[in-house]
Amino acid sequence: MRFTRHYLSLALLAALAAGAGAQPAPASREQVDLLRAVANAPALNAAARRTTAARERVNAAGRLADVEVEGMGSRMVGPMDERATMWEVNVRQPLPKRGERAADLERARAAVAMSDADYALMAGEMAADTAMALAEAEGANARTRLLETQVGRLDAVLRSIEARIASGGGRLADRLTVQSRVASMQFMIEEERRMAADALAEARGRLGLSPDSLLPSFAAPTVGDIKADEAAAVRLAAARTEEANAMVKMARASANPMTSIGVRFENERRAMGDENTLGLAFMTEIPWRSRRYARAEVRAAEAERGAAQTDATAARYRISSALTRVDRAERLAATARRLSSETLARLNAEFDSMIRTAGVSTPMGESTILQTVEILEKSTDTELQVIRADTAVRTARAELWRYMPASQFQNAKD
Repeated sequence: MRFTRHYLSLALLAALAAGAGAQPAPASREQVDLLRAVANAPALNAAARRTTAARERVNAAGRLADVEVEGMGSRMVGPMDERATMWEVNVRQPLPKRGERAADLERARAAVAMSDADYALMAGEMAADTAMALAEAEGANARTRLLETQVGRLDAVLRSIEARIASGGGRLADRLTVQSRVASMQFMIEEERRMAADALAEARGRLGLSPDSLLPSFAAPTVGDIKADEAAAVRLAAARTEEANAMVKMARASANPMTSIGVRFENERRAMGDENTLGLAFMTEIPWRSRRYARAEVRAAEAERGAAQTDATAARYRISSALTRVDRAERLAATARRLSSETLARLNAEFDSMIRTAGVSTPMGESTILQTVEILEKSTDTELQVIRADTAVRTARAELWRYMPASQFQNAKD
């Protein structure tokens, strides 16, 4: 029994070591290209400069006041025409309030963390919006290709009808029906092309690119890439919590009195001889009012801390919702592809059968043209459902950029 436990312990330690040393999956080439384009966007460059500014302010935090020097000279004329010359020099060093410098430095470091998280949050938003626009453009292009294919199939029906009309066996009403449907689908094609162009223009606008610049390909994280605790929104909430903690310390330090120490040297020249005076000075405040103000600042900082913690909880809920939305979209797309495969095979077989007899009346006297057009419309709707489902999956995955680990965007910036 002891032997078995020994080996179980070794196996557990090995598993923990393997898990601790596991590295996240490397980003794909498409993800790297998209992240690089996002990092080069003007808005992200501005955010990076704000991060640099926050880092520089750390060097100015927790400052110590400069030494103060005061000099004074005077001449005295006494009642018996006694004359004297006096001068003095005071050197003072103001001292910070107890705990103030450490709290100020902690606040500056929290501001750097907030700035980094803000950068990652903005990068995630831009990457998500860009990827969603690219997904919409690809979906519109896929719908355009489908509609162009269907227009070609209708053209084949139209040619068959016109051939039968030329031989005296077709009907003009059938030709008009097909021509109307072709015109309608051509208008739909133009609409899809406009939607694709608008989506690409939106992507270029977000990235700060010129209208003729090349765009990166669509790329999006997977569900496994998302780690809620490392998301930019959660990191930002954590940084705000740290800032609120620093503000609590700052408020409590502000209730302490301000003090200063100094050295005073005075020289007085009289007829009887010189007099030299050396003294020490100490100054302090009486914090009657400041403590009341400090208590109000502490309450405000504690409220800010509670708000930041609530923001972190809300961000985790949003991340969970986004992950489940991707799962639902993928399951719906798989269902759409599975159901459409059989439906399309059946509809295409019926269409190929009817196109050979297009324009010929059935034994019941009803033209097969309307049936042919109806089959084609059903086929088009079925394929459009698949395209929309695939686009919904891409859009849902694109939204995951908002919740990628903040380090991914920092690495792209560097």
